Amino acid sequence: MIPYCIVGGTRGTGLQIARQLVERGAPVRCVARDPVKARSLLPAVIDIRAGDVTDPASLRRADFGECRVIFFAVDITGGFGDRGFFKPARQIRTVTYEGLVNTVEAARGAAFTGRFMLLSGMGSELPSCTGRLLNAVKGNLQCNQRDRDAYLRNSGLDWSIGRGAVLTNGPGGRADIHITAPVHRLSMLCHLARPDFARAPIAAADAPVASGKIFDVFNQPGIPPTDEAFAAQLEQLGDRAYPETDADRGNHRRAYPGSQFGPDPHSF
Repeated sequence: MIPYCIVGGTRGTGLQIARQLVERGAPVRCVARDPVKARSLLPAVIDIRAGDVTDPASLRRADFGECRVIFFAVDITGGFGDRGFFKPARQIRTVTYEGLVNTVEAARGAAFTGRFMLLSGMGSELPSCTGRLLNAVKGNLQCNQRDRDAYLRNSGLDWSIGRGAVLTNGPGGRADIHITAPVHRLSMLCHLARPDFARAPIAAADAPVASGKIFDVFNQPGIPPTDEAFAAQLEQLGDRAYPETDADRGNHRRAYPGSQFGPDPHSF
């Protein structure tokens, strides 16, 4: 069976994706900087390969060409709270942006023909108070997110990008999960449990409609959706592939003066 591959699968949402895929009976490969540590964290059935996103040669040995989907869930670690807070901006960019570039190029070099599924953050192209705070403590992270989104879109690979709201480590399955077009600002009022976020890229990984699409994911009060409901939400994404900017919204308001389109409906 052709495996799903996770780069960054030993913590956070990547770890949730690994666990959920195994629960579904899917074959899983994890590319990890520390294979010994990965073996202690991941289900025993997972194939673990050594690979560091800052070391292109190690990624070429990961055999991406054998994989069905690549989930890129890498984030900077260490620093305050082990979330990469207050780490040097250059180090953050090396991992979050250049790591993506190295992984994409390794996949292209291996003649990878599956889907490259990037996990990212909501609203990196729209100014917000929460975004400014994140950039201050995490080395202008939103710029890195925009740059890697653009690099993947222009890579020639089949791609999809899922952008989460403010992530929490709480249990999943306790709220509704919305998948929408990429129109939302990042806000502390909009949260998403990591196990719930993991469900969205898994649903999008094999969905033809998600090819070449960026989508936002967030929790709202309600009942957790079924897999069928997730598929229906992906179908409703429509033709918009890329996030809106404030310039887009200004153009819309000038064309349709009576419209309520703008920051407020999407700001939570």
